[in-house]
Amino acid sequence: MGIMKSLRLSLIIVCFGLFLAFPVWAFPEDNLSSRLSGKILLDVDNKGEAWYVYPGDFHRYYLGTPDDAYSLMRHLSLGVSNDNFARIASSTPDRFKGMILLKPEDVGKAYYVNPEDKSLNYLPDAAAAFALMRQLALGITNKDLVTIPEGKIILDDSGKEISRTWQYLGWWGRVNSNYVPAKLEPKSAAKRKGFLFNGNTVKVLEMKKSDGRIWYKIDGGQYPGTYIDSIFVNAIAQPAPEKKLIIPTKVKVGDYWVDVNISRKVLTLYKYDQPVMATYIAVGHRESPTIVGAYNVWYKTKKTRMQGAPPLATHVYDLPDVPWVMYYRGSYSIHGTYWHDDFGTQRSAGCTNITQGDAKFIFDLTGPKAGEQNSVWPTAANPGVLINNHY
Repeated sequence: MGIMKSLRLSLIIVCFGLFLAFPVWAFPEDNLSSRLSGKILLDVDNKGEAWYVYPGDFHRYYLGTPDDAYSLMRHLSLGVSNDNFARIASSTPDRFKGMILLKPEDVGKAYYVNPEDKSLNYLPDAAAAFALMRQLALGITNKDLVTIPEGKIILDDSGKEISRTWQYLGWWGRVNSNYVPAKLEPKSAAKRKGFLFNGNTVKVLEMKKSDGRIWYKIDGGQYPGTYIDSIFVNAIAQPAPEKKLIIPTKVKVGDYWVDVNISRKVLTLYKYDQPVMATYIAVGHRESPTIVGAYNVWYKTKKTRMQGAPPLATHVYDLPDVPWVMYYRGSYSIHGTYWHDDFGTQRSAGCTNITQGDAKFIFDLTGPKAGEQNSVWPTAANPGVLINNHY
């Protein structure tokens, strides 16, 4: 069966009835993941390998062969009705720049929206699609390319999508409305655990289709593991590791260590010089800043109570059961957060706030290892991981 025919038969597309119901993605110009959204990139250091930066999550996806590229297009496309396609064609809104549009009412015709001029480029088959993408591609060095995190689509033997994975355990988005319900299950009738609000930042872990909608399973502060309707989340520039990495002198080859860029509000977990994960954090207020310097974790506990009040803190707080706490200098620590979803901001009393999922990941992977214990002190055989805070 031909690729185009197979595509038409296997498309599973959610077509929204109203033009205004299309999801809107933000385009912050913070780094290459957002600035190159929707573009086709050719790695000039690796025989021109082609990548597509998907506007839906600001991750790069490997295009491979013409058939691979066309398959990827199928899974990363947006289905539109004929009426909505006509509206887009008459005056293409910026939010469609770099998208791949499919017309299920018109035998699955596919179009790539050139992010440079918003022109609609017809993709009749795999070979033509691949040729056009190569023609419109932008050359990039491998050094710059790897700053854009990689996404992958996992398929079964029949070519059906099973899941998606993202290099740093998910992708970051910003909530675009107030009173967005966080559901216990991916369906409209599911019980609500709470609300998210305009400006909150969340980490998307999974995508589920249900009730004619796409649901995002999220990590975050208040509602990790819950689901929110995808139309309420806009992709934001993804956290990137340091461009000019300076490895602390105490770090040896093979060691894990944590880099905290206070000014960018980005934490990166490294294994020596290789990034394992980069994520957004909340750091200290101006009145109670996160301290600068390199320190080893001196105590870890899976859960503890944190209290503070003036003059040592800017406000009174009493937080029971703070999860996945890694103390590195006095009461300064990296820990999970359950009382806010304002990652990428300054709002702590000096500690480094991270999502509950990211906190557990770092806690479990780095020393001192706690194992089944609730808390642990470092030893010579089980040393504390190094934390390097800087601007």
